[in-house]
Amino acid sequence: MYEDQSQVLQRPSKPESNNPIQMELPDPNSARELRSAALPMPLVNREMSLDIQKRPGLLLWAVVFAAFSVPLATLVDIPLARWFQEDPLPGDFVRTLELIRFYAHGSGVFFIFLALFLLAPEKRSLLPRLVTMVAGASAVATISKMFVLRLRPSQINLELATVESAWWWRFDWSLEHVAMFDASARSFPSGNMATALALTIGLCLATPRGRWLFVMFCGLTIMQRIQSGAHFFSDVVGGAAFGLLWSYFCVHPKLLGSLFDKLEAGDEAPRRIKADTGTLPIGSLAVQNEIAENRQAA
Repeated sequence: MYEDQSQVLQRPSKPESNNPIQMELPDPNSARELRSAALPMPLVNREMSLDIQKRPGLLLWAVVFAAFSVPLATLVDIPLARWFQEDPLPGDFVRTLELIRFYAHGSGVFFIFLALFLLAPEKRSLLPRLVTMVAGASAVATISKMFVLRLRPSQINLELATVESAWWWRFDWSLEHVAMFDASARSFPSGNMATALALTIGLCLATPRGRWLFVMFCGLTIMQRIQSGAHFFSDVVGGAAFGLLWSYFCVHPKLLGSLFDKLEAGDEAPRRIKADTGTLPIGSLAVQNEIAENRQAA
């Protein structure tokens, strides 16, 4: 009994200190453990690769849904265009829509990529993929315009037009009219919408925290194209289908996505080596102390 009391009352031979500076730090072999605990945010390329593995199937289903929605959207083309022609929106909101147009415009896309290059150096490796997504979607939509002849809403008397007027389509498979390319008769599909949607998908993958902002810009782009009389609603849906289709090719790991994965992985390796040989960031001392205590207890 006394023996047990002496064991309970026995004091440690080496007093513990609350001063973190005097605590023994772990050996260099635990550097990887320290880095994983001190740097909770994943590398951007790893985050994007996880999204790439999950999203291609959803993109393909979205392409199918948008393509089959074009005939249904044609049923509301004339009523919707007529409603926007009556100017039901406030003037300030209409001016805001005019500014939103630059989100899908070449100059606006350029400044977005420039800001991403200057303000987020760790995301520069994603720029080749994003540029290819946006430029390719715009090019595919423009090429598709050559085969479809359809008047824009601004070229139709919407007061006299009926629902059947939205079905005035003509397909120029032989490209007989491509030499006299008339933009007023090339309404389908919307190139701006294809560009905006591809840009939105790319920015959501690169900076997920701003995805709701990018989705809002894309939605306002839809409204702007219809409000300005440049496109019918079905034109916008068709442009969305082309933007989704090209984005699918750019993110699928067995298509163009494999090429961009290799480029991004090659750029990630030097940054990973630099992180392995560098010092831990400020605020990691508490993590070191916790690991040191665990090692001492073991």
